[in-house]
Amino acid sequence: MSELLMVIIGGLASGAVYSLVAIGIVVIHKATKTVNFAHGGFVLLGAFAAYLVVVKLQWTYWAAYLIVPVLIGGLATGVELAILRPLRKADLFTVITATIFIGIGLSEIYRLSYNTEILAMPKPIAGAPFFFGDVILTRGQLWVAAGALTAGFVGLLVFSHATIGRSMRAMASNVRGATLCGYSVDRVYAIAWFVGGALAGLAGVFAGPSKGISPDLAVAMITAGFVAAVIGGFDSLRGALLGGLLLGLAETFAAAYVSSAMKSAISFLLLFVVLLWRPDGLFSEAKVRDV
Repeated sequence: MSELLMVIIGGLASGAVYSLVAIGIVVIHKATKTVNFAHGGFVLLGAFAAYLVVVKLQWTYWAAYLIVPVLIGGLATGVELAILRPLRKADLFTVITATIFIGIGLSEIYRLSYNTEILAMPKPIAGAPFFFGDVILTRGQLWVAAGALTAGFVGLLVFSHATIGRSMRAMASNVRGATLCGYSVDRVYAIAWFVGGALAGLAGVFAGPSKGISPDLAVAMITAGFVAAVIGGFDSLRGALLGGLLLGLAETFAAAYVSSAMKSAISFLLLFVVLLWRPDGLFSEAKVRDV
């Protein structure tokens, strides 16, 4: 029982980060209909920016949690403005191809600027682990699980209830109707990319200490984020949150009770099962008009 509880906490910690990545992907897709394959690159740069803040500048993690999302959100908005906005009237294949190579470019920029195998970050919360009988829970695991989940809920609430979320929901429901209601397409798209990029940057801050910082982090995060989004339903923020948790638990259970090699395989197995059984995802939302 004690081992089971530790596995569950570990799975929730990984899954919370996956949820944060997936929510960022879904926010951009819902508001702009863009499938953003550059999201993993934004997560990588978020982790690298956190490394610079915490290790190089010797600031606290709280500074990273506040500064990095704004920086990466601004970068994502700049990418939308400079590259994707001129391609807005192009076909879907062109836009997807552009995001793929933007993601590759961001990873290569990191590789060229910091040519090392992997960068390690200190634990976000120092101190001895908690002992509950035979159960050992580290402060870092508990903080990542709680912090990333809280950030995911905040992102969900912003989209669902905040004023800026209303404009994104309207655009997601009907672009023409939202435009007729006075919403600016350019402004809404910029907001969506900022929010999605900020969530990616924050996910990088949470992922860096446990996973290390290397170009492989971008691949791992974009894979996990997309699998979580597909499992939950690509049109559902709630589904992205639950899909990330489900994926994190599945990977951790597979690694603990089957084989470490199954950790990666289980995500693709889950993906194909969901696509074959429920292509719309396990928690997809009903299609409603918002305007």
